[in-house]
Amino acid sequence: MASSPSGDPDPHRHHVGTVGLDLHRRVLAAVRGDADEISGALADLRDLRAAIDHAERDLLAAARRRGVSWGRVAAALGLRSRQAAEQRAARLSEQAAASDRHDCQHCVDTEPVAALRAAARAAAARMAADPSWDGVRPRAALVRTGLAAAADAPAGALYSLVKHAVDDLDTVDLDGRPVLLRVAVAELRRAYRAATPAA
Repeated sequence: MASSPSGDPDPHRHHVGTVGLDLHRRVLAAVRGDADEISGALADLRDLRAAIDHAERDLLAAARRRGVSWGRVAAALGLRSRQAAEQRAARLSEQAAASDRHDCQHCVDTEPVAALRAAARAAAARMAADPSWDGVRPRAALVRTGLAAAADAPAGALYSLVKHAVDDLDTVDLDGRPVLLRVAVAELRRAYRAATPAA
C-alpha cells in the first residue's frame, strides 16, 4: 500500500492522538466554563468518542498483528469472552468503513487541497515530535493544534486554518529547529500558495 506524503500508509487516517487529546482537554476544561462552552463541549463528545473508537480499533489491529490472543484482548477490555472481543473489533471496523464511505472529506479533495491537507498533517506531526516546539513562541502550540485540526477539516476550514498557521509561523524563528520540521514547514507554505485561489 502506498504511503501518504506524511508517511502514513492510510490517507484517510484521523489524527486520533493529537485531536483526541485536544478534545479531551477542551471537554474537561468546559466543566468550569459558561453555558456556551459547556454546550460546545457536549457537542465535542461525539468527536471524542469517535477518536477513542478509532484508537481502540488501531490497538486491536496492532494486538492481533503481534499475536495477542482474543482471550487476552477480552480481559484487557473487561469483556467476558473472546467472542465479545471479536464482535467489538468487527463493530468498530464496520463503523469506520461506514464513516469512510459517507464522511470522507479526503475523497472529494482537488489535487491542491489534497496536497495542502497532507502538508498540514506532516507539519503538525513534525511539530508534535519536537519536544520543545510548544515553548518556542506563545502561538507555537496554537499553530500545531490548528494544523492537526486542519488535516481532517472540510476544504474551506482547512484553508482557513492553514492560513492562520502560516501567518503565525512568520513570527516563529525556525533556526535551530529539526531539519525535517523546517522542511515540513517549507512544504506547508508551498502547498498553501499552490492552493490559494488566483486573485
